[in-house]
Amino acid sequence: MTPCEQPDAALDAILAAFNQAVEDLVDEAVDIDSGWEAIVSARSASDDTAAPRTIHDRMHPPFTRKLPPVEDSRILLPRRDNIPTPAELNIGEVMHHIGDAGSGDKISRSIHLAQSRKAGSTADDVVEGSRSLAITGGDLRTMRDADREEIWAMIARWRDLLSKCPVGALGMEGSVMVAERVAALSESSTADRDEHTGLHLIQATLPHLVFLGSCHPAVLKVRRAWAESLSELGQHRRAESQLRRLSEDEQRVFGLPSPRTTLLLLWALVGKGRLREAEDGFGPLQDRLLLSQSPDRSMLWHLQCRHAWLLGRQGRVEESVSGYDAVIINRIHELNEDHADTMDARHSKGKILVVTGHGEQALPLLRNLGEDRARIQGDRHPDTLETRKYLGLAQVLADPRDDRVIGRVIHNLEESLHLQDKRHGPSHPMSRDTAAWLGRLLRLREAIRFREPLPVLRQILAISTTAQDGSVCAEVR
Repeated sequence: MTPCEQPDAALDAILAAFNQAVEDLVDEAVDIDSGWEAIVSARSASDDTAAPRTIHDRMHPPFTRKLPPVEDSRILLPRRDNIPTPAELNIGEVMHHIGDAGSGDKISRSIHLAQSRKAGSTADDVVEGSRSLAITGGDLRTMRDADREEIWAMIARWRDLLSKCPVGALGMEGSVMVAERVAALSESSTADRDEHTGLHLIQATLPHLVFLGSCHPAVLKVRRAWAESLSELGQHRRAESQLRRLSEDEQRVFGLPSPRTTLLLLWALVGKGRLREAEDGFGPLQDRLLLSQSPDRSMLWHLQCRHAWLLGRQGRVEESVSGYDAVIINRIHELNEDHADTMDARHSKGKILVVTGHGEQALPLLRNLGEDRARIQGDRHPDTLETRKYLGLAQVLADPRDDRVIGRVIHNLEESLHLQDKRHGPSHPMSRDTAAWLGRLLRLREAIRFREPLPVLRQILAISTTAQDGSVCAEVR
């Protein structure tokens, strides 16, 4: 080894030990559940009186000691003013972990080089990637398949960079930028029915959120995106718990919780079947939006769309359809007929008609929408599959004794379920919903063949498949 190569060798040894320490921290203390729980429950820097353990301490425990399991001892996350930069690492502790790599002066220089060369470079790449994603991003729902796949690949590469970036290396401004980008990308992924991509992004950014604190506005956005992903995955109980705590923190920071947080909380209640409680909250929230100085029309339409679904769930079908019609008209006028939000409202109107037994009324709406979604979103987009599923169910409802129609719809649902299981997993709400309808259609076909009383398909709404936490599935945007 030449003399000029020796400092690089020492630098590589330092980096290897440092990166391993960060990986141990993430693996043992900051997974997607326990890490988020610790971040949310940690006090903000302004009202903390006792300084919790620092990342410096957690990254460098005695060599023979292993961090306790999260379920046995909640790991406290540090206040942002207690987070050390790599330059503040104790040389003696670094020596303890990596052995004698040279004199103290050499190690000190190596640590400085590690910060400037590798950590700084990674942080720059992360921030630049955040800017690039902001420029190239858009509505994933209406992108061409090739463009959507390119965005997914970019997100995956950026997530990998983010997971390798040392805690604190981004600085305040970089951490804020990354947190806001993660929140936006997670919301876009959830809207595109790809909740797990958003969750993986959130997982990668958890250590960097500590730098900002649980009540920083950018972190509040990430917390909201996290809870929305849980809700859309059918985990309404966990989503409600997260959203209630988020609402309390927003109340303390801003004086009022975000309207979006309140809407997501009401939607979680709908998902749990607590319809009357949710109904009591929709009116005041709508009044708040309408009375604001600059009404957020997009948020107002989301609220009206979800309230229309609630009305249908309560059996008030005419009111539900009227509510959807108003949203559809407004979205066509302000957005356009091919906008993903407009198609979502059209789908939800058709779906509520199907689940309440009005198949013939839903047929023309779902037939036209199915063609539009295939043209705009592609034949195999989750939205297209869902619309075609409910179109088939509408056809069965319109003629429940036609064995050929039932056979064709069963075949189509089996293909859809295969794709959904492969893409989302069998526990995803869309997969469970398809499986439930498929089971009912199979029983319907058997009843026809053996001349038995036909099952009432519209009752599927009352005994819909449930999530693992016992809450009722309710998918609608």
